[in-house]
Amino acid sequence: MKDFTYLLENFFTHKDFLVPAEQIPGTLFTPLHFVFSAVLLAVIILSAIYVAKHKHLIKPVLLTIWIIMLVWEFVIVTWESVAGKEVALDLKSNLSLYPCSIYLFALPFAMLGNGNVKKSACGYLCTLGLMGASINFFYPAIRLSTYSCISFIGFHTFLFHGSMLFTCLVLLISGYHRYTHVTKWQELFLPCIASLLMSVPANIVNYTIGADYMFFRGDFPIVHAIFGDTPRVIITLVMYALYIFIPALYYLPSFLRNRKNAKVLSAC
Repeated sequence: MKDFTYLLENFFTHKDFLVPAEQIPGTLFTPLHFVFSAVLLAVIILSAIYVAKHKHLIKPVLLTIWIIMLVWEFVIVTWESVAGKEVALDLKSNLSLYPCSIYLFALPFAMLGNGNVKKSACGYLCTLGLMGASINFFYPAIRLSTYSCISFIGFHTFLFHGSMLFTCLVLLISGYHRYTHVTKWQELFLPCIASLLMSVPANIVNYTIGADYMFFRGDFPIVHAIFGDTPRVIITLVMYALYIFIPALYYLPSFLRNRKNAKVLSAC
């Protein structure tokens, strides 16, 4: 087992040149991982409460985070392409076409947009964005299976998904976005628009070079375990249905309640 000095010395070292993961402190579900994520989560929650209570801070803070994450994303893609044994851009895995990548495109519209544009962007952030951020923050298996949390990649995955959690908490605690006040069935589907837009370039790449962005082709282990050898086109259609209807479920209780109240009032 390596010590903490090894982590600092190899903070920017690519996984191709690291010792096996079981020898590295801070990989998935090790004591260092638990301590690191717990401290960061506490900071996220307390910071989100503070910013949400000082509403004049919401837009400047979240837009600043967006700029930092956008620049860092570009740096990460470049680093992944040049830091390993093979110097090349891996089009099948290094493009920002994942479900969580939508955060980079949705956040400015949530802060600067109006009407349905704003609702759609906030809808993604507080539904699929919240789900993706939570899964990758609490179970960062993809990154921490080879890297420590104390590494360039480890920092990125925690701070990126931590930023998504922070954003969602700020939006909900402040009342900037709510799952309520849904009166029209069309409003149920506003949160899926960002995902559907991202699906266009994702599936162009998927079906051109055989990638699996946004899990549309079923190669991701969990998706593959569920669908097995189901034809890829069927998996793609099912994934589209999930991207459409899962976000709508967050707002369905409000829609049903408001619809029931409207019927009661009209009967009076």
